[in-house]
Amino acid sequence: MFIEIYNFFRMEMNSSSILGYFLQAVPITIVVGIVYLILRLVFLKRKNRRIVWLSEIMRLLFVCYLTGLCSLVILPANFWLHVYDGIFFGWWEYIGTFFKFGEINLIPTIVKCLSGDYSLGSWVKEMIVGNIIMFIPFGFFLPFVVEKLNRKKALIISLVVPLVVESLQLFVGRSLDIDDLICNFLGIIIGFIIAGMIKKGIGTASKQKQ
Repeated sequence: MFIEIYNFFRMEMNSSSILGYFLQAVPITIVVGIVYLILRLVFLKRKNRRIVWLSEIMRLLFVCYLTGLCSLVILPANFWLHVYDGIFFGWWEYIGTFFKFGEINLIPTIVKCLSGDYSLGSWVKEMIVGNIIMFIPFGFFLPFVVEKLNRKKALIISLVVPLVVESLQLFVGRSLDIDDLICNFLGIIIGFIIAGMIKKGIGTASKQKQ
């Protein structure tokens, strides 16, 4: 039964589409989320700390998001699909080499376009928008999971995280791309601004009620 269900989803997971990569990340994200929730509740109970459910839910969502993000942007393409194939079919030989040096691109696409070496096609637009949107949740969760977060800390995190991600990609057969660095940075900043506006709006509404 489990194999039949897996075969049903495997076709989409193997399609190299956004939905396919998302489906690959879902199972491991759920597992990590459950493990984190259990460990977190045990920790809070042992420390006799009061559970602030809104805060804990945001932390749980952030952990799940990070798990999915790492699966999508750090691990080699189709890594989890090959793991699932190994579990259900015993096809472990298809995992291949984990560590493999990738390529480096330090010339922004906009420079290539201005010099006439490149044209902004729909694929490039989708990649740029996708890399921004993918990191907006990261910036959004920051004010809720990082204590005493100010603009300076948020800016440092926005610079360091994309650099770390791109550097790790370089060693798993992916590429260190300046476009990804810029877009990921913008995504985190946009998410941080949105969260700040929401928190400010909630604070203003609370004061008005009082």
